[in-house]
Amino acid sequence: AFYQHYALLGIAAYYEATRDTTAWNWLMKGYQHLENIYWDSRAPFTGYYDKADFNNQNVWDKSFNSTVDAVTAHLLPLYLMTKEDKYKFRLQEIATEIKEHFAASMSQQAIGFVEKFTSEWNWNNNETMTKMGNVLKAVWCLARINQLFPDTSYINTAEMLINDVWTKGYDHDFGGPYKDFNRQTGAMLLWGLQDSTKAWWQMEQAIVAGLQMYGNNPKNLYLQIADETLNFFMNYFVDRQNGEVYADRTRYGGFAWNEAKGNSGKAGYHSIETGYYLYLYGNMFSTGHESVLHYKFYPLPTERKIFLTPLAINNKVLFISQVKRDGQLYTNVDIDKHILTLPAGVGGQFEVTYSTIITNVVSDPIAIVNEFELKQNFPNPFNPTTKIRYKIPSSITVQEIYVKLIVFDVLGNEIAKLVNEEKPAGNYQVDFNASRLASGVYFYRLQAGSFFETKKMILLR
Repeated sequence: AFYQHYALLGIAAYYEATRDTTAWNWLMKGYQHLENIYWDSRAPFTGYYDKADFNNQNVWDKSFNSTVDAVTAHLLPLYLMTKEDKYKFRLQEIATEIKEHFAASMSQQAIGFVEKFTSEWNWNNNETMTKMGNVLKAVWCLARINQLFPDTSYINTAEMLINDVWTKGYDHDFGGPYKDFNRQTGAMLLWGLQDSTKAWWQMEQAIVAGLQMYGNNPKNLYLQIADETLNFFMNYFVDRQNGEVYADRTRYGGFAWNEAKGNSGKAGYHSIETGYYLYLYGNMFSTGHESVLHYKFYPLPTERKIFLTPLAINNKVLFISQVKRDGQLYTNVDIDKHILTLPAGVGGQFEVTYSTIITNVVSDPIAIVNEFELKQNFPNPFNPTTKIRYKIPSSITVQEIYVKLIVFDVLGNEIAKLVNEEKPAGNYQVDFNASRLASGVYFYRLQAGSFFETKKMILLR
């Protein structure tokens, strides 16, 4: 099932970027093969079988890879692109299997969880290896499913899993998760080496799992895991001279068995995946910056409505700031529902700018020291008026201080100057009317002496 799942990943990504109908037909053919051959519908043993014989007459066993890799390879992209319930229900079934079979086995393991099972979900104790990367991938998948269909059991399980890696399988000196362990004894599997090792794809799972968990619950620990692992990965795994990434490194960053690169399928895929999600997660969950993605949609003889949802995120906090078609502003977009409408015969190169309304960005520390304060506008999103409040502290050393409150668009163009005069200490409120503006993301910046702070607001028509 591992190969059957990943055979669909590239096709799904290509379809998302192009909406090519041939790609969709192949994607559906592969998906139906998985559903017809590999899906075990027997209650209470539901799940994807791990293996099938050459003519698909016999199927057997369950495993981590046959279960969790379905989320990343095709189920999640299919749901984000179609919003169909059948993919939603299958994602929720996989989340339940992660909880009830993998996570549920942890209490009887020294580290990690059981990864191999019989067809009836009984433990296969002939295989005792657990991989930190697999535990972290389970975290990543549960966190993404929770973003779409919030369930406290999903996030609680994900927190238990990531804490297991942090306390038992993580390098607190140099950063990043270790590689493989015996789940029963807790011993690290060194495979003949004298030093502990880390694997390229397992490092990458720590990066995306940490960032996605931070998006669900902004604990500094999750950002620390992502940052430390990324730092080690970029310094020691990436071959800056010849390209791509090494397969394995010691905990200090030296070569493990040899200088081999990660295999072409997994290293190439995981490296692209890491870069893509690092860009989106970093912007959406951490820095609050906008993200720009490009699509090439070919014209078709019928009208199309295309869901623009590039990652698993709560729809209430994801916004489309701007869409361009062949370099020109394109307005046939429902920015609230994230739907791009293409009339019959319309295609082209599309540039879509995404933003989030809720971020975990830390305010400028100057504002804390001097007690200046710029409040988030309310309501937000708004249409067409909103209120902006700010505070000038009594601790200023002059009777009045020159204040500017300016609204500007995503290109940095000044839209309105709401305040431009000297003000004494006090609390202030300004009304902003955007009735002449187009829907989208705007920013407002307060400058008072040496104090600056900028916040984002969304105009929704």
